[in-house]
Amino acid sequence: MTMDSLQLALSQVPVFQSAGEEELRAIAAVATRQKLEAGMVLFCAGDTGDALYVVESGNIKISRITAEGKERILRILGQGEVIGEMALFDEEPRSADAVAMGDTLLIRLPKAEFLKILETVPQLAIRLLAVLAARLRMMNEKLEDLTFLDARRRIARLLVDLAGGWYEQHEDPDAVTLKLKLTHEEMAALVGTSRETVSRVLGEFQETGTIYVAERVVHIRKWNELKKLVETG
Repeated sequence: MTMDSLQLALSQVPVFQSAGEEELRAIAAVATRQKLEAGMVLFCAGDTGDALYVVESGNIKISRITAEGKERILRILGQGEVIGEMALFDEEPRSADAVAMGDTLLIRLPKAEFLKILETVPQLAIRLLAVLAARLRMMNEKLEDLTFLDARRRIARLLVDLAGGWYEQHEDPDAVTLKLKLTHEEMAALVGTSRETVSRVLGEFQETGTIYVAERVVHIRKWNELKKLVETG
């Protein structure tokens, strides 16, 4: 029996790669696709966690609003990543907002039906727990960055991290183009600084020839130099 499009899409998601064809068929049977346009809200902090989502294409921004009313971006998720995994393991409401950064296609897995499948495929539960552990580790690293790194190195770390997931490699091994377009406000919200600081630091990087920015696209020209800055300061 050939896979349908949902089953095929799920088979390419890292979390589900331990599932056999029968399990994938069962997951696809309860799944639906959901399309979002740029700026559309998937869920808000405080909403009931009633589903797990997989990003099939596009990007989702996970953020919270601080007590001062400023946006703090926790992470940006792309193709193959899952959203809302905490809702599977507790009865608490959503802890952050999830907003599409552009045209985005999601696969929605309703909580009740998906939990029944997890009971029969414990390897999937283990993989989801690994996702939780990885994201907790990432948050700890961000807290360390806020504590020990100045804004210049935090911005350099952001560019290096983005190049690890959304990039276009060139023939020159020291040149990378970031595919994910971010505003200075979004960069500031990711690293916990001001838009003015981001603009100043990016300007400094451009003056030294480390990067080149055109129409919100960041072209890294000196990848090794940027990475060295992150590692050594």
